Amino acid sequence: MRGSKLLYTAVVLVLGAASVAVARGGQGEAEETRMAPAILLSREYHETHLRPIAEEVHHLVDTGQVPKDGFASIVFHGDENCLDLYWKGPVPARITEAVDAWRARTREQARHEPARPAPDYDVRYHPAAYSRLEMDQAISRFVSAVGNDPAEWSSLSPANDGSGLLLTYRPASTRRIAPADAPARDYETRAGHLAGVPVHARAGSPETPTKGSRTSDAAPWYAGADLTLADNSRCSTGLPGWVNGKRVLLTAAHCQTSGNVYNGQRVVGEVTAHDSGLDVAVVTTGQDTAARFYSGPWNSGDSRPLYGPARLDPGQSACFSGATSGFHCELEVTRVGVHSPSGRTGATEVRSRGGGVAVAQGDSGGPVVANPQGDSMAPAGVIIAGNTDTKVACGGTSTPTVCFSTGYYTPLDPVAAAFGFSAL
Repeated sequence: MRGSKLLYTAVVLVLGAASVAVARGGQGEAEETRMAPAILLSREYHETHLRPIAEEVHHLVDTGQVPKDGFASIVFHGDENCLDLYWKGPVPARITEAVDAWRARTREQARHEPARPAPDYDVRYHPAAYSRLEMDQAISRFVSAVGNDPAEWSSLSPANDGSGLLLTYRPASTRRIAPADAPARDYETRAGHLAGVPVHARAGSPETPTKGSRTSDAAPWYAGADLTLADNSRCSTGLPGWVNGKRVLLTAAHCQTSGNVYNGQRVVGEVTAHDSGLDVAVVTTGQDTAARFYSGPWNSGDSRPLYGPARLDPGQSACFSGATSGFHCELEVTRVGVHSPSGRTGATEVRSRGGGVAVAQGDSGGPVVANPQGDSMAPAGVIIAGNTDTKVACGGTSTPTVCFSTGYYTPLDPVAAAFGFSAL
């Protein structure tokens, strides 16, 4: 019998380098234990008050109720009880009115929570030099000019503050953008000329594809179980949902792009669609999926229900669940819209707040979850990679592997657009 539990821990995050290593990865028997309810941190508690206004701003932008050419980004500061909204030009009245109404609602709500008095939650407005739309267009110009050449660059994303692009590269290998080992300012100047916006560059390694539990899963399949591939390497089962009226699980496209996948000797399903740019594949399973994910160590049968989905902004908390390294919840979103020379686009970067494990080889395809509500969590994306510059000691894993304190996932919005996917 599968149980349920989550023990949350919290520490402090610092933003690190942004190069990528794809995560795949042994064997182990799942223990079945009965679990206690989740413990919410104060940081996540404050995020629950901040999320509604972030979701409302995204909705106004996504539906065209306010111009898309002004929005740059939202950055959460759960420890400061506020979020930052970066906007190019005057902030539309629809946005400021929504923020004012949200402030009033949260203050009224706080009056009815005397057992835990809440501080005033706020939105801080900041001018942005460029909108998200302009920064995405700048990424396209840069990639068109340079190509997907890992010798020249290793990751590229919009800056959270709307000031241009964030780029990592290996100084010793670049030739076209700037001479090898040239000063960073020379590289930034040339890269900025190609992109048409300022580029902030730092050293970082390129993506390194690798192959890698919850090895005793059975139908109905849960997210985060061991997934055995045709070449006998391993990944993880991902979020359950629907595509074209059929039950499916997501996983990473670099794991497998066609044919059956297994949990041990059991057939989980058949890979019926994939998108290399998103690095996501669809496994059609029939009716054998459940809206649950594994929420404990790699050798535990602990699980929790799913609700949702969720979209995360920089500063928000996230959790990874992979078959090789288990469940990691001390993570914070650091960048969105991260591009790679492999052709992967639009990933989200997370980092362990305490420098511990975020992801390991063998975890690819596993679920990303967030926004705990009681015992449930909201699906947010598909684990796809780890940062090669942030290797850390693994601790307990299902098999000897490589672990990273920084990881990457594909968010669900583009997955829904590409496949017609909807979460269970």
